[in-house]
Amino acid sequence: MNFIQCMSVIQRNYYRYLDMRLEEFQIGAGQQFFLTYIYENDGITMFDLAKGGRFDKGTVTKGIQKLLEQGYVSVEIDERDKRVRHLHATSRAKPVIEKIYQIRKDWKAFLTKDMSEDEKERMTRQLAEMAENSCRTLREISEKGRV
Repeated sequence: MNFIQCMSVIQRNYYRYLDMRLEEFQIGAGQQFFLTYIYENDGITMFDLAKGGRFDKGTVTKGIQKLLEQGYVSVEIDERDKRVRHLHATSRAKPVIEKIYQIRKDWKAFLTKDMSEDEKERMTRQLAEMAENSCRTLREISEKGRV
């Protein structure tokens, strides 16, 4: 397997793992990021959520809709600008968020079980660099108007 294939397998398996572990809460991999981000950034707007997660508005809207239906998120309309909606995790979301944090911890442990602490830190730094490089590359291509 090449590098890209390995990354793809890890991501797909992580999403499957999330889906299996979160099934009891009726959410999956697609919503877990939004829920934890809202919890960690109470009152965030949908625009800032999209920007922070590097998602398009449609993806955020769809993900938030499911969380609203499940009662995990509430929306508050901004008093100064009625077009702005602030998102809040509800008390019903707390056990889900705790479970997500545990799932992430478990998954990381599975992936790094045979690595030293130095190897784990180096890998994390390198992955962060690659993530930033990917964002920068897409930004540059977008700014030039080329695909």
